[in-house]
Amino acid sequence: MEIESLDHGRIQAAPEYGALLRTGGLDDFDRVMSRQGGRLFRDFPGRQTIRIELPTAIGGTVGVFLKRYEAGYLSAWGRLKRKIHWPGAEDEALREWETIQRVRTLGIMTAAPVAVGQEKRGGVVTRSFIMTEEIRGSVEGHLFVKNLDWKDRRRLFRRLGELTRRLHGAELIHKDLYLGHVLIVPRGDSPDLFLIDLQRVAEPCCFHERWRVKDLGAMAYSSLRAGATRADLMEFYQAYCETENLRATDKGLPLRVVRRVEWLAKRCPKHDGDYKPGVARQ
Repeated sequence: MEIESLDHGRIQAAPEYGALLRTGGLDDFDRVMSRQGGRLFRDFPGRQTIRIELPTAIGGTVGVFLKRYEAGYLSAWGRLKRKIHWPGAEDEALREWETIQRVRTLGIMTAAPVAVGQEKRGGVVTRSFIMTEEIRGSVEGHLFVKNLDWKDRRRLFRRLGELTRRLHGAELIHKDLYLGHVLIVPRGDSPDLFLIDLQRVAEPCCFHERWRVKDLGAMAYSSLRAGATRADLMEFYQAYCETENLRATDKGLPLRVVRRVEWLAKRCPKHDGDYKPGVARQ
């Protein structure tokens, strides 16, 4: 992917967005990190996600999501791991930027990358950000599912199974593969699916089955909470395995996924509502 370097290399931008960043005064790393306003979506210690609008040359605006990581986001142990290049301790902003490009090569749609920026001290990234363009007209998966009849749900879950198969087939694990991290743009019988929040995506060197179970468990758990049925999940799994008739070797994985779902339900946070393990609409 071609990039445009801004602010003496502290920002890398997709060329088509360079003019937008300059017009909006966001071609400087410090101005991006101190930008006020916008709609707040996530706010955790040291990490924040907001939606802002960049003015265009013709008078319109482009919606952009800005995810910022401050110095306080990393613990002392996290900084040490990053300094010694511990696997998985890389800057999450740059990791998401690179992962966006990789998953696109797999035929998986995701948010368009706008820019990524980093500030380093002693060779270690201490502050960073990533901007991605808003996916216009999209609905979070767990909300979209609630308004579907059973036929449309089956079609959707087959598509979700195919998406997950492509991701796992490339040895990639999402680590937060909840239904809400798939954005859906309605388009008749064939909506567009966008996989988002890729900052934790990894390619584990070992224990692949364990990581697959975590991803599949997160998808199953969040889908059940959104009103999906066991039949919907079977449609998902058949597409994931690329077969209508599951082999004996295919049946062990669902049992581990069920145990994962039950574990998630036992530790579910308060905002997860009244989901009970083993309970789903038929």
